[in-house]
Formats: sequence, structure tokens, C-alpha cells
Amino acid sequence: MKRSLGMPILVGVVANGLAMPAVAQENTVHELGAVTVVSAAGFEQKITDAPASISVISQQELHSRPFTSVVDAVRELEGVDVGETRDKTGQSTISMRGMGADYTLILIDGRRQNNHGDIYPNNFGGNQFNHMPPLEAIERIEVIRGPSSTLYGADAIGGVINIITKKEYEKWGGSINVSRTIQEYDQYGDATSTDFSVSGPLGDQFGLALRGSLYDQDASSPEYDPVTDPSGVLQERELGFGSGGRTVDNEDTALGFTLRWTPTDNQRISLDYDDSVQTYDNSESQLGTHDSADRLPRAGYAQDQEFTREQIALTHEGEWGFGLSNVSLTYLSTNNEGRTLPLTADERQQYDDIVATNADCVADAGSDACLAVLGSTFLPRPERTLESSELRLDGKLDLPINDQHFVVVGTQILRGELEDGVFGLESGDAGKVFENNFWALYAEDNWTPVEPFTLTAGVRYDNHETFGDQISPRLYGVYTLSPSWTVKGGVSTGYKTPKTTDLYDGITGFGGQGTRPWVGNPDLEPETSVNSEIALYWESPNRHSANLTVFHNDFKDKIVRQDSALCSATGGQTPCVDLGDYDTVGGIVTQPMNVDEAVIQGVEVAGRYQISPRWSLRANYTYIDSEQKSGEEKGYPLTGTARHMFNGTLDWQTTQAFAMFLTVEGRQDRFRGFGSTDASGGEYWKDYEIYHLGARLALNKSVTLHARINNLLDEDFTSYDVGFVDDGSGGYDVEYYDDYNNKDARRNFWVGLQATF
Repeated sequence: MKRSLGMPILVGVVANGLAMPAVAQENTVHELGAVTVVSAAGFEQKITDAPASISVISQQELHSRPFTSVVDAVRELEGVDVGETRDKTGQSTISMRGMGADYTLILIDGRRQNNHGDIYPNNFGGNQFNHMPPLEAIERIEVIRGPSSTLYGADAIGGVINIITKKEYEKWGGSINVSRTIQEYDQYGDATSTDFSVSGPLGDQFGLALRGSLYDQDASSPEYDPVTDPSGVLQERELGFGSGGRTVDNEDTALGFTLRWTPTDNQRISLDYDDSVQTYDNSESQLGTHDSADRLPRAGYAQDQEFTREQIALTHEGEWGFGLSNVSLTYLSTNNEGRTLPLTADERQQYDDIVATNADCVADAGSDACLAVLGSTFLPRPERTLESSELRLDGKLDLPINDQHFVVVGTQILRGELEDGVFGLESGDAGKVFENNFWALYAEDNWTPVEPFTLTAGVRYDNHETFGDQISPRLYGVYTLSPSWTVKGGVSTGYKTPKTTDLYDGITGFGGQGTRPWVGNPDLEPETSVNSEIALYWESPNRHSANLTVFHNDFKDKIVRQDSALCSATGGQTPCVDLGDYDTVGGIVTQPMNVDEAVIQGVEVAGRYQISPRWSLRANYTYIDSEQKSGEEKGYPLTGTARHMFNGTLDWQTTQAFAMFLTVEGRQDRFRGFGSTDASGGEYWKDYEIYHLGARLALNKSVTLHARINNLLDEDFTSYDVGFVDDGSGGYDVEYYDDYNNKDARRNFWVGLQATF
């Protein structure tokens, strides 16, 4: 059913905006030379001088569209793709230059947020991008495309996203933002969000910042019409967990504070605390089979899924005669609650015996009497602990040696633990804790031998207690040809350590709703990449700008899961997997291996053109050519990668108080995956372009109204084709071929109100 609540909202905003007198409103101007960043080299510098491909998302840009996670913030940048896949809860993931979500490092004020192990098994990984500061607490977001492991270490193999928070303590003030998404079709769920941030001084030396957010989303359940097979039978489509664009009722909350002490003008000490909770409804087994007698032996999920994160950081910033220092001690704990332990090998055997010998079960396995026996024997299931925790010490010195050298040196020490209730199941000792410990040193010199040219050279040394040493060098040059032209390029390296989960020598998880064990591999090596790029930047005094980047990335030792033999079947001859009592359960066992190599190369183009004082155009295009060089999928592109991506926004500043914009997102030639085709045998998902129309109205100096129509032309992403296969008994099996890999919502309307004080 369609609803028509949102269009009048936008029409009202437009009408009032065109009729209102001018109100002063600060506009975002994308002048590259005026924008400074800190992520590329560890200290503040102009974006055109930064030794990396980097973009900045301003606070005003964040307020111009619905915002629930970092995914929403970066989706329109060149080289960035948020459409590769969705997890069971409907969360998108972030890919940079063809490298998937696992290869993107998330930072908040330079502090890493990625877990060292997988506590989101069974396709819940998108939730890692939801633990972030409230919108009103964010000053800007810096995005590095390409490897940056010299400064940031593991996981910075595809790119880095650094969320910079507000730090305003001179006087009391703040802001609050309330927004609502209203769906045109009632099969999709509405959403409401509230964010606030307030900060100010506590006497002469202390400052306090408070922040929080609440997000509430209703479930979505897109409807799929039944199809009639050649025999005239009506066939209803059955969807898997979290598939088909379905989402569940979801509530996210976040609260945090910063207490800052400034004992002297050049010394600052900060204490940060943040707590985040995400809750998802699983009462009808929408995300996974929740435990009940009629579903045994499948088990593993409670009726609610909850993901929590707690973070505490103590930071000292110092300004000295020789340079700047930054030292922080961070404790990060992330939990996945709502999972339960699958049946052990002994319980599986006991279950089979009951079903085969109990009189009630032999007579009718689905009878109340049989289910009562099974329920009393195996339920309730023990809770499965899934917790990643780490204590991390980071230290960094910025040292201006003379007019020619600016040196950055630093260290990182991490002590981490991963607890998973399935660790040790194969030996009857469930609940083991696996450690992840390493230390690192890095140094980088920004050398300016002549005024228009800067050469950045750096190296990082990591020592991991499991797989040993890793060295990550970088060499990058920036040459300022003129005030308008800059050319830069270089070679950078990245690496990703195997997940702590994957390194465990035993059972690490289960598929098949708790029936198929997965195992780890302690012999894994880090995944590595070497990125070469060259870029040209141009900026005109008339507020025009453009940049062109050509990149080439060699990706090696990619970790993929492969079938493994049981040691009981090979007589102990390796490689094999020893599952203890689980050897008797049977089924396919998979294990992570370093097998694949890939080459990813492409072009990124971005620009801004000031058409007139009131009209401007922003656009970018990315071309990605990826090829897997080894393994079973040799010769194919990386799964889910789009070959062509483009984004564009036309801005119209009608008055100082009112502005409108039209945005387009396009994706073409997205590879379905090895062995996957559509109904006609095509290997690519359907191309699409999606448009959004938005407006911003400054009601006064303190209150701004935002509105937007998402999916303006009402693109339907649930379309599909079918094929019929004769089952040999007069009936037909139906094969469904989706046109799109992700099922974005139909047309919907978003309105937000921001007030500053």
C-alpha cells in the first residue's frame, strides 16, 4: 500500500524557503586548498598537500541526508562503494577501490575501532559501522582511499575512515537534531532518530562535552508476488534470513562524554567514555532460528540480538619546544549478545537416539509429546559468549626538525582477548579465551628539499606474537606546480592480520543454524597489498576544482574458506582438521586458507564547477578493473565489485536561507560472483541510477529544516526473473534470479530539524 505523507513536507519546505526573507546561513564551499586534514600524515595539512588520496565530509553535508551510520556519510565519495552486500540486519558495508568491508579501518579521533576478532559471525558484520558518535558530535569525516598501514597498522589495507569529533569548550553551547523517515509504501518501515551534543567550560581549566543519540526503525517486509509454474501451480517465494530487503524492528542508543583538563596552555588531558547498544528483534526467527523444540537440532539464537560496545580513553596532548605529543590509553570492549551454544557432539548423538527410539517421537516427531521430551532434554540452550576486548597504548610525536623536515614517530602496544563460547567445543572444554598481542613502531619523514616539492617516506614495524614480523613502508611525493595545479603520487603498503577467530586451532563457529562446524587455521599469514597511484589536482580562484587519480593495487595472500578433510579420514596426514568428537557428526568442514591473489586498478575523477553564484555542480566517477589471479575464481572480477560508479549533485542556493539539491547515484557492471548468473546466463547484476531531491531552509540563525525525497523516481530493487526446472515427478522447482544484489527501499521521505544553542 502506498502512503502520501512525505511529499507535502518537501513541498512545504520549498514553498516557505522561496517566500522567506534572507537569513544568514554558512554555505559549504569545496575549495581544496582551504580544507585541512590530519589523517594522511598524522599532522594538520592542506588536502592538496596530503600524501594520500583523501576526501573530507563536512558537518553540513552530513546534515543534508538521512544518517544512521558511517555508511551513509561516505556513500557519495569517489572510490567508495556501499552496495557490495548487506548483512542479515540490512546493514550495508563499505568497500574502497574494490576492497571489501574487512579491509576498511575505522577511527574515531585517530583511535582504531575495528575488532581484532570476528564477533559478528553468520553475516552480521555490517553492525561494526554503527558504533559511532552521534551526528551532532561530529565535526567532519576524513576518508583515505588506499592502503595506510605505515601509520595505522593492520586493517588499513583498503582505506581509512577517521571520524573527527567536535572539541569546543570555550563557552557553553550545543545542538540537537531530530529526523524522521517516512516510507511511501507501508511494507517498508519508518525510522526516527534524535542526536544531541552539548559542551562548555567547568571553571578555568576544565571542560565537559556530553553527547547521545537514539535511533528507532520499524521492520520492513517487501512483498513478492507468487509465480505460476508451467503446471499451473502457484509458487510462493521463500526467503532466507534477512534476505529480500527484509529488516526487523531495530533500536540503537549511544551515550558518551568527554572531560577535558587544561592545566596549562600547552598541556591537555582528556577522558572519553562512550557506550553504544544495538538491539534487533528475532522473535519470529527473522535473523536466525531461535531455540525451540520443534527446530532442533538447529539452535543458536535467542529472541533478541543485541550488539554492545563500551570504550574508555585517557589522552594526553602536549605542546613542547621540540614538537607535539599525543599519548592515549584506550580500553575497547564489544559484545554480541543473544546467541546460544549449538548442540555438542554428544548432544547431537543423544538427539538422534531420542528421535529413533522414543515411542512418541517414532510415532510422530512433531507431536507435543515428542517435542516435550526434546525440549526438556536440550532446552534452554546455554548462552554463547561473544566478546572482543583490548587495551591499547598509542603514542605519537610530531617533530619539526627544521624548515625542510617534519618527522612523525610513534608506537602502538595492544593486548587483546577474544572469548567465544564455541572455542574448545571439539575438546569438550568450551569457552576458551584466545589472546591477540602485538607491538609496533613507525616513523615517517616529510622532507621538503625545495619549496614546491615534499617527499614523504615512512616505515612501520609490527611484531605479532602469533605470526611474527610485518614491515610496511611508504614513499609519496607531492609537487605544487602552481597555486592552481598539484601533482602527487607514490607507493604505499597495507596489511591485514588474520582475525583472532581464524587463528584459533579448533572450532570457531557454526553454519547451517548450528549444525556445521567451522574451524580456524593457526598457520595463516597476513593479507597484504601494495598500492601505486598518481594524481593531478586543479583548483581555480573561481571556486572550480577537479582531481584525477590513477591507481594500481596488488593484493596477495587473500584469506578464503575452503573445504578441509578430517584427520580421522586422512590418518593424521596434514593438511587436515581434528574436530575431536565432532568427527562423528559428518558434513562438510571449512577452514580459512591463504590462497588468492588479485589485481585491482582503476581511475577516480572528481570535480566541482561553480556555474553561477547560486548554482554549482559536484560529481565524481570511478572505474575499477579487478581480476583474481589465483584460486578457484582465477580470471574473474572480485565478487560484488561494480566496474563503473558515479555520483553527482546539482546545488541551487536560491537565497541565503534556502537551498535545494538534486543527487544521482549510479552503479554499473557489478559482478554477481563465481558461478552465479541471471536467468539469461548474465554474470552481472542489473545497472541502476537512483535520484534524490533535497532542500535546506534556515528558519532563523539557530534553527534549520532539512528535507529530502530518497529514490525520487521510485526504483524497485525487488524485481526478479524466474526459471522452472522439472523435478521428474510432474512438478517444477522454481529458480529465482534477482535483478539487484541489494534491496533498497522504494521512494521515501526524510525530514530533519536541527537547532543550535
